[in-house]
Amino acid sequence: MEKIYVIGHKNPDTDSICSAVAYAKLKNIIDTTKTYIPARCGNINRQTAFVLKNLNLEAPKLVNDIYPKVKDVMTKETVALAKGAPLFRVMETIKDKNIRLIPVADENGEFKGIVSVFEISDFLISDRVNKKPKYLFDTENFEDVLDGYFYLKQGQRYFEAQIIIGAMPFDKFKNYIEKFDLSKVVLIAGKRTKILNYAIKNGVKCIVLTGINNKNELDDLDFSGYNGCVFVSPFDTSQTARRLSLSIPISYIMNKNPLTVNENDYLSRAKELMANSNYRGLPVVDENKYLRGIVTRSDIIKKHTKKVILVDHNELSQAVNGIETAQIVEIIDHHRLGTIKTDYPIFFFSKPIGSTCTLVAQLYKHYGVEPDRTTALLLLSGLLSDTVILKSPTATEIDRQTADYLSKIAGVSIKEYGSEMFKSASSLDSLNSNEIVTSDLKIYSEYGINFGISQIETVNLNAVRERKKEIVEELAVQKAKKGLHWIMLLVTDIISSNSILITSGFECETMLSYKEIDENEYYLPGILSRKKQLLPTILSLLEECSTMHKKI
Repeated sequence: MEKIYVIGHKNPDTDSICSAVAYAKLKNIIDTTKTYIPARCGNINRQTAFVLKNLNLEAPKLVNDIYPKVKDVMTKETVALAKGAPLFRVMETIKDKNIRLIPVADENGEFKGIVSVFEISDFLISDRVNKKPKYLFDTENFEDVLDGYFYLKQGQRYFEAQIIIGAMPFDKFKNYIEKFDLSKVVLIAGKRTKILNYAIKNGVKCIVLTGINNKNELDDLDFSGYNGCVFVSPFDTSQTARRLSLSIPISYIMNKNPLTVNENDYLSRAKELMANSNYRGLPVVDENKYLRGIVTRSDIIKKHTKKVILVDHNELSQAVNGIETAQIVEIIDHHRLGTIKTDYPIFFFSKPIGSTCTLVAQLYKHYGVEPDRTTALLLLSGLLSDTVILKSPTATEIDRQTADYLSKIAGVSIKEYGSEMFKSASSLDSLNSNEIVTSDLKIYSEYGINFGISQIETVNLNAVRERKKEIVEELAVQKAKKGLHWIMLLVTDIISSNSILITSGFECETMLSYKEIDENEYYLPGILSRKKQLLPTILSLLEECSTMHKKI
C-alpha cells in the first residue's frame, strides 16, 4: 500500500507535531487506499514531550530527509544462489529470468559475491582459448548437471583437474595422456576398454562414461584398485564435456569483492557507482553483510518520488531535507505563503488563524468525523501552544470556538490544561544554550537576506537575561553554521505577555522600533507572536534596509 508522510517543519513545535499526528489519523480514516504516516524532521521539545507522554503516544517517525533511497526501488525478493551451485544453473537462471547478475549467499543469507555475464564470459574466453584449462570440480554437482548416476562414488569431493576425451586410438591416446599428471585428469570416454583400463591402472582422478546403456556393460572392467569416482552420463561425449565444464561451483569464478550498496544509501550514490561500473546491478547488503536485495539500472531510471503532506509550513527553507525531490500532495498551514511550487494541482487548506491544529479540527468536522478524546486533546494542545492559551494576537474567534469544542470532548479546562502544558516547558534551567536557541528556530530568506528567528516561552525573563552571554555566543555559532546574515531569539513571558529579543547583531538592527535595553537586547511589550507580530516588523525593516542600499 502506498505510503504518504504527513510532516511538519524543521525544529517542530507542539502545533507541528500534534497536527501531523491528528491529520494522519483523519486521512487513514477517510482514505483506506493509502497509508498515512505522521512524521517529524527534528527533535521534539519538552512541551511536546509532555503532551505525548500525557496521552501515552509515541513521537512520530523521525525522518531526517526524504531523498530517494535504494530501499525505495530495490528488488527485495531477488534470485540468489549458494556458492556451491554449478555454473550450469547460473546460466539457466540468467536465461530463464532474463537477468544479468546473480548474488551469491550462504544458507543464512550472508552475502559472498556475485556472478554475472562478465564473470561467465571471462571464464569461457580469457586464457582458455589457447590453453587447456583446469577446472575446480565438485562431484556433488555431477548428478545435477549431467543427469546421470555414480557407478563409483569415492575419493575427494573437491578437486582441480583438466578434461581429456578418450576418443582416439589407444596408442595415440597413451602417447597424448602421458604428458599430463593423471591425478589431475577427468577422463571422458565411451566403452573403450583399453583406454579405460589404462586410466584405472594409472589413477586418473575421475572417469565419466558415455554411451553406457546398462551397468552390466562395465563388468569386464576391474575397478578393485581404483580410488577415483566413476560417473555414467546419458549424453554423448561432446555434450557431456560441455556440461561437465559447467558443473564447476560458482565460487570458482564469482567476484568475491564487488561494489555493493546499503538499502539506506541514497539512490544517487547507487546511480553514481553503477555509472562507473560495467555491471547492470548492485547487490544490496546490510551492515552485517547480509543480502537484502538488488538494485538495477532499470530500477534507477524509474522516476521515484516520495509523497508528502506538509502541515504547519509551506516554505522550502523550513521543510524536510529533500523536499525538492518529493511530490507534495497537500498543504495544511496557517502561515504566510512561502516559496514552495508544485507540478500538480494539490489540496491547499490555509486560513489566517492561530494554529494548524485548528485547521485540522475543522477538517474533521468537514469530513463528518468526530475526534476521540485522545485526538481532541492532541489538537487542543497544539492550538493552545501556538496561541499561548488564546492570549496571542494570532488567536481568532475560530480558534476560541474550536478550543471550546475540543476541550469538551477531552474533558479538560482550557486555562488549567494550558497552564499545566506551558509550565512543563517553562523552566530554562535544564536547557543548554544550544537547546534554547535551536529548539524552535525558523529560517527565512527575504530581500537577499537569510535570517532566523527562534522563540522560547518562559515564566521568568530574568532567567534568560542571566544567561545572555552564552546565548549570544550560541547565536553567533548558529549564524555561522547555517550561513545566516542575522539570527535572533524571541523570549516570551507567558504570564506578563511581554518578550525580549536577543540578537546576533546586524547592520540595520538599529532601525528596529523596539527599545534597546542592553547591547543586542530589545524589550518587546505585548509581543507574543513571532508570526504575526515580530516577523512583519523584521520584513518591513529588511525592505527599508534594501531600499536604502539601492539608493546608495
